[in-house]
Amino acid sequence: MMMYPFGMAWGGVGGVLWLLLLLGLTVAAAVAVARYILPTSSASSRADPALDTLRTRFANGEIDEEEYRHRRAALTRSHQGGPA
Repeated sequence: MMMYPFGMAWGGVGGVLWLLLLLGLTVAAAVAVARYILPTSSASSRADPALDTLRTRFANGEIDEEEYRHRRAALTRSHQGGPA
């Protein structure tokens, strides 16, 4: 009779444990790859409410293009650490 290290070849309790371990490692690897590939949100990538309001006002015709560009430049300059 041939002896296997974990019971009946890949069957039995040992086989189930190895299968669960392999499944867990596969899921962990898939999660790691997804986190690496998919973009993550950060404070710098979130939408700026002031710029959103400015875009809305321009789209509604409340301000003209020149004022939009001037205010957008001022907002982006102040967010980048320049003088406001």
